[in-house]
Amino acid sequence: MIKLIVSDMDGTLLDENMEISHANVSAIKRAQSQGIHFAIATGRDFPMAYPLLEDNDIRCPLIAHNGAQYFDEDCNIKYNRGLEKSTVRKMLSIFSDYSDIHEELMTSKGIYSDNKDKRIEMLALMLYDMNPDTSYEEATANAADYAEELKINFVDDYSEILDDDSAVILKVSVHSSKGREILKPLKEELERDIPVLAITASSKRNLEINHEGAQKGIAVSQLAKQLGVNSDEVMTIGDNINDLSMLKWAKYSVAVDNAEPEVKEAANFKTSSNRQNGVAEAISRVLSDKFYNE
Repeated sequence: MIKLIVSDMDGTLLDENMEISHANVSAIKRAQSQGIHFAIATGRDFPMAYPLLEDNDIRCPLIAHNGAQYFDEDCNIKYNRGLEKSTVRKMLSIFSDYSDIHEELMTSKGIYSDNKDKRIEMLALMLYDMNPDTSYEEATANAADYAEELKINFVDDYSEILDDDSAVILKVSVHSSKGREILKPLKEELERDIPVLAITASSKRNLEINHEGAQKGIAVSQLAKQLGVNSDEVMTIGDNINDLSMLKWAKYSVAVDNAEPEVKEAANFKTSSNRQNGVAEAISRVLSDKFYNE
């Protein structure tokens, strides 16, 4: 019997408009009303993730930055798992040899970027990839508005935040408009030269780099232990590479229909796409006992 359900956000729980549908909200609340725990595991930071839950009156634990932070249902932060500053400096040195990339530092003091134009461009490409029915021009306009909402700290360089001993670097995000063409060799170099990293992705145009102990699977396993739940009583739902660790850990792993091929291969079950309320469908199958008979 499933006692804990954990869902990714972007590309999974959120639709193409980056909203939680009424069907998904309703399914989550029905599960909670029947005593099933629900949690979010996302690559987003808390300020980007929590308002979506608050607006829909969803109260649950939140795993942020792919497992680098954990907040309980009362929004109390329980831990930070950050990268060593020396490791980040080494990464930045490696990045300098690559063209067409833009890196950002996700920190305990907010998001830091050294190029506003590149940030908006990458956001526009992400929005366009998620919703190809929208023109690139519309995606760019939406990205500019979205960037303002994120309250990104734009700096000339990263020295100030790296020299701040009170700041924790939770994740480094790297974007490239050329996608895997640039990011694949970069990932290989990072894995060779800095083996203490967990390198995943939330889209075909980015890499998400965390401390090796900051992974969704590790965070979900620790949450389950805290709740007294075993891996064979957990359902995880995701769509991208940064979801693989939690999908591989849980007995009931579910890939939405729009998931990356590696995710579909790793998951034990499939559900509809994020545009078609895939999370609600998976939860409804659990609540009706159909899930266990597949």
